[in-house]
Amino acid sequence: MTYVRLNHYPPCPSPDLALGKGPHVDASAFTLLTTDGVSGFEVRRKSDGEWVRVRPTVNSFIFVPGDIFQVWTNEKYNSLLHRVVVNSQQERFSMITVFTPSYHTLVQPLEEMVDEQDPPKYRPYKWGEFFMTRRLSNFMKLEKPVIQITNFKIRE
Repeated sequence: MTYVRLNHYPPCPSPDLALGKGPHVDASAFTLLTTDGVSGFEVRRKSDGEWVRVRPTVNSFIFVPGDIFQVWTNEKYNSLLHRVVVNSQQERFSMITVFTPSYHTLVQPLEEMVDEQDPPKYRPYKWGEFFMTRRLSNFMKLEKPVIQITNFKIRE
């Protein structure tokens, strides 16, 4: 399944008091993001936890790996913690295209990504059930979603 969302972030006189979209990782396989050239997309650097602004390039896409991508690649690539900050001077427009598997897909590490030295790090899970449980948890006032891919992580 694929869906497209158009986002509009109006100028904010106090950008330090508001976020366009709070810190999160995407549950999807991946997202393609394109913007109007106004910055606002930030990623958290793993080495020091600092937020880094991604400089937008007009007529290009930013690839954002999601949780499914992390599972498929057996953590060779990880989902990306990101957020959107608002701008005090300019409005910002962006378009995201989100890619997810069909509802009945079993999500698990791909055969090509596992071997004896690197066994599967996740148990298989059904995408549709995972998505619906997570989506319903978004409507509750919780610090984090009820279900995350860590629920399927194989403990060593």
